[in-house]
Amino acid sequence: MALMKTAYFYGGKDIRIVEEAIPEPGSGEVLFKVMSAGVCGSDLHNYRGHRVRDDVPWQQGHELSGEIVALGDGVEGLEIGQHIGIEAEHLLGCGVCRSCRDGQYHLCPDRGLRHGVRQSSHGFSQYDVCVAENVTVLPDDVSFDAAALVDCYACGVHAVNRVPDVAGRSIAIIGAGAIALTLGQVLKARGAASVVLIGTRRQPVDVAVAAGAAAVGVVLSEQDPVEAVLEATEGEGAAVTFETVGGRSQLIQQASEMTRRGGVVSVLGLFTKPQTIDPGLAMERELTVQWSNSFSTWNGESEFSSALELVRSEQVNPAPIVTHRFGLEDIAEGFAIADDKRSSGAIRVMIRPWGVG
Repeated sequence: MALMKTAYFYGGKDIRIVEEAIPEPGSGEVLFKVMSAGVCGSDLHNYRGHRVRDDVPWQQGHELSGEIVALGDGVEGLEIGQHIGIEAEHLLGCGVCRSCRDGQYHLCPDRGLRHGVRQSSHGFSQYDVCVAENVTVLPDDVSFDAAALVDCYACGVHAVNRVPDVAGRSIAIIGAGAIALTLGQVLKARGAASVVLIGTRRQPVDVAVAAGAAAVGVVLSEQDPVEAVLEATEGEGAAVTFETVGGRSQLIQQASEMTRRGGVVSVLGLFTKPQTIDPGLAMERELTVQWSNSFSTWNGESEFSSALELVRSEQVNPAPIVTHRFGLEDIAEGFAIADDKRSSGAIRVMIRPWGVG
C-alpha cells in the first residue's frame, strides 16, 4: 500500500504529520500531487482558537495547485502530468437548487456536501483528490505558487463584480494581507483611478504599493485611516471601501466612515465577533453594505478562470505576495510565521508538500 504524508490539525497549534494511504480517485475524480498550498487567514482562525470545531482532527488547505497523477472513471479532457489549479472542495454546490441553477454555487444551502458527506480540500498533504469539475489546467507559464494564489484573486474578482463599476473611481481597502493585495491588483486591472490601502504595519503596505495593489499606503500608527482616505479623495470619501481583515475589530463602522455618500462598503473579511455600525451615519450617506463570500460564476463565466487569466496575462503580479515557503515537515513553523506577521513580515506563506527546493 502506497503511503503519503499529510498534516492533521487537532486544534490551536497542535499540528501533526502522519503517514496514511494515498487516496484513490472515484468516478469523476482526479488524484493529484499537491505542489503548493497557501496558509489562508481562515486557517489561522482555527490556529488561534477563535473557532471551535467538532471534527477533530481535521485536514485543510484550500488554496492549492498540483499535478495530475491519476484519473477516475468517466473523467474526460484531462491527462496525467498536467499542472492544475483547483477550486476549493468546500465550494461544491448541489447542482440543483436555485442558487446552483443561477451559477451561484457558492451560495448553495448544501455547499460543500457531496452524497451527504462534507467535502474539503487537503492542500497540506502530498496528495489529494478532487472532482474533475473543480480542476483547471494551468498555462505553461503559471507557477504552482501563483496558481495557489488564484483562489485569492478569484475572491477579489467576485468582490469587484458585485460592486458598481470601479473604473475611474477612488477605492479604499482596509487590510494589507494577501486578500487585500490581490484585490488591489484586480482593482487596478479593472481600471480603478486610485486605491488607498490601510494596514497596521509599514512593510506589507509598502509591498502593496510596490506591487501595484495601491497608489497610496496608510499605516495606522502613522495616520488616521479615515482622514487619510478623505485627504486622498478631496474630502469626498471612497466610492467603494473593501474590508478584508475580519477577526474581532470593529472595522465595518470604520469602513462606513471613509465611504462617500451613496457609496458601497464591501465586506470580504471573516469576522469572529459581532459588528456594530452607526445607523444614523449609514442612513445619512445612504450607504450600501454588502458581503462578498468566496466566488463562483458571473454572467456565466467562471470567476476562478477570470482570475487565472489575470495571472496568465500578467495584469496582476503574485510574486511579491508569496513571502515564505516551507516543506510539509515544517508546517508548524510555517503557521507560526504566518500567525506572527509583525515579526516575520509574512504576507502569504506557501506550504510545499514535496519540499521547497
